[in-house]
Amino acid sequence: MSSDPIESAAKGAIKGALEFGADQVKAIAKRFQRNELIFAEDPEVIALAKKQRLTAEFTLLKEYTAERDLHILFQMGITLRKLERQKERVESLRHKILTKFGAKGLHTAQLVQNGFFNKYLVSALERSQTIQQLRIEIKELLDNIENTVVFTKESDDADFVAQAIIIKLLANNPKTFIICASGYAKTTFKDIVDMMLKWISTGALKYEYEMYISKNKEAFFLNKSELMLS
Repeated sequence: MSSDPIESAAKGAIKGALEFGADQVKAIAKRFQRNELIFAEDPEVIALAKKQRLTAEFTLLKEYTAERDLHILFQMGITLRKLERQKERVESLRHKILTKFGAKGLHTAQLVQNGFFNKYLVSALERSQTIQQLRIEIKELLDNIENTVVFTKESDDADFVAQAIIIKLLANNPKTFIICASGYAKTTFKDIVDMMLKWISTGALKYEYEMYISKNKEAFFLNKSELMLS
């Protein structure tokens, strides 16, 4: 028997760890997952967010990143979409996401909410040769979301926003840039898109583009093809 108290303590810790069963590990993981969502505060919203872990969409999205915060933001984005008819709850949850994760986190959740992150994945899949390449591209987009995604507002000055986007494109040369709009912002969005198309037509911006339109949402994707990147 060892008389060294440190050695004895170490052996005890190892023994305890070895005896720590799989069921206990799972229980701790579940408690951790519950606590991850506590910032949302509203019990009904938390319950709704938990359900999104079982959806095909969430299961697919989380495959492309190991970052736990992004998994939570994917859940929050899908949850925001489910709550869209409950305006007060949407605004409350957006504020809580902003407080917890900052503007970058909120914009990630919004990109998932409006369905355009799924559209982005389709185009990214077409460009990527390997799953590792796809993961790197997704990380680049989300890590730099303040320079790769714009959510237009009705009150925006279209000329100012268009010029700001062009500066970001020329300065950062992103593989993808997404301009989003919903509701009354669609008029401003159209003016911005028209200016982007003029720049593309002159060759000043070397991007391919796609337009996505749903009932109340629109997005303009600027993408660099493999040929443009080479």
